[in-house]
Amino acid sequence: MALVDYHVHTPLCGHAHGEPAAYVEHAIAVGLSEIGFSDHAPLPAGMREGITMLPEETERYIAMIERVRDEHRGRIPVRLGFEVDYPLHDTFDRRYLDDPRIDYLIGSCHFVDGWAFDHPDGVAEYNRRDVDEVYAAYYDTLIELANEGRFHIVGHFDLVKKFGHRATRDHHDRIRRVLMALARCGTAVEISTAGLRKPVGEIYPAPDIVALLFEMNVPVTLGSDAHAPEEVGYEFARARELIRGAGYRRIARFEKRVRRDVPI
Repeated sequence: MALVDYHVHTPLCGHAHGEPAAYVEHAIAVGLSEIGFSDHAPLPAGMREGITMLPEETERYIAMIERVRDEHRGRIPVRLGFEVDYPLHDTFDRRYLDDPRIDYLIGSCHFVDGWAFDHPDGVAEYNRRDVDEVYAAYYDTLIELANEGRFHIVGHFDLVKKFGHRATRDHHDRIRRVLMALARCGTAVEISTAGLRKPVGEIYPAPDIVALLFEMNVPVTLGSDAHAPEEVGYEFARARELIRGAGYRRIARFEKRVRRDVPI
């Protein structure tokens, strides 16, 4: 049984704690077969404070993960990735999008019209907006992200539900458009247990979306969005139960940008 955690952060993002080696040791302790770091790619000034590394720290991050990978060689594979905000920002040098040192890129959306909708400091903004317009804008961004075809994984697919704000209209037409593009490109969707630690108290994405993923032949992988070592592999038994219930028997692993599906 292969369980991987590809969504793991480092203190360079400004809101995670613990050195990378501690995350890897916890992955080993809970029986994961692989761990991948995907810290936040640099955002512009005014958006990145306490959220992402600085542009000049990108090479330091890569060297940090390469070092911990070498230190744990033979015990557990350690992969190198980035979580990249979409739309793209010039503060993340475009050369890294094709850098051969990087095993995978997670594409994520954390902003709608410049509003950090998943940040606790911005949660009151939901009361000033039409929630369905927020959902529509969010999924429209995911449609563009999927059509880019440059990402290997989509992170926390329905993150817009994080604080428990639910759409009142059906947005499955937009969701299907995202999934059609992902299936065409072979891009995986992350089954993220981070939502279980948030006010919504639910895995990303919701079970009905996971069922659609399987129906539309979209690959899946696993992520905890760990910001502390003890969060690595968080509630993965529940994630495995969810995807197996939808019909999945394999998950995606990545090495040097090549996807390989393995049994769960």
